Amino acid sequence: MVFNFKKRWGRSHKVGLVLSGGGLRGIGHLGAIKALEEHGYKPSIISGCSMGAIVGAFYASGYTIEEMLRIVKENNLFPALSFRLRTSGFVDNHFLSRLIQKYIPQNTFESLKIPLHVSATNFLSGQTEHFHSGKLDDALLASSSIPLLFPSVKRDESVYYDGGILDNLPVTPLIGQCKTLIGVHVNAPDQTMPEKPTPAKILDRITHLAIGRSVAESAQKCDLFLEPPGMLRFSMFGKKELMDIYEYVYTYSSRFLDKQ
Repeated sequence: MVFNFKKRWGRSHKVGLVLSGGGLRGIGHLGAIKALEEHGYKPSIISGCSMGAIVGAFYASGYTIEEMLRIVKENNLFPALSFRLRTSGFVDNHFLSRLIQKYIPQNTFESLKIPLHVSATNFLSGQTEHFHSGKLDDALLASSSIPLLFPSVKRDESVYYDGGILDNLPVTPLIGQCKTLIGVHVNAPDQTMPEKPTPAKILDRITHLAIGRSVAESAQKCDLFLEPPGMLRFSMFGKKELMDIYEYVYTYSSRFLDKQ
């Protein structure tokens, strides 16, 4: 599915970039950003949730696309040894904190070179909240804690889960803060069933069909919206597909932008 809206402003103005969640499919954001850079779009403010927030944090801290790909290859974002049943979730997500503290040692929003907004779902109020100051790893943990897979994150008196539950394309923080708003969604299902519809693949599709309405509404607020089709062919957690995901989204985005 592709939305191509008429851009209201030129490329020289401030560019806002919104990155969706999507597990390891979020590596596709690197391909989209690379294509955007090559076509003259340099983000100066970023919003994201879940993996989109993590990619946004590394990019906002000054890492290049090539450096980020190297970091992903050298570090297991979903360590298999962490998958063990817990009362609070299936995965110990402290590996993410260690990753942030290793590569972004200042570990604050204020230390980033590009302003970043991170969305998370307040499980008690049922509202989306956006973080843009304070400790970075806490916000990223809250934004990427997939229910039943990762434990929730407690902050003050609130409990947080993945930002994609209610808003998988968090454009709200950037409305009025940029001249050109670009959204990238890396979880678009196609209109065919998987060849081998396992329970995991069916649940994956149901989940992304459920959140698709909010993405479509957010996309209408973007001046440019990239949504590579058929992304559910890639696993959310299969590291062996990382470069395939990157190349697929880069190629799609480059061809789409060539037509603008």
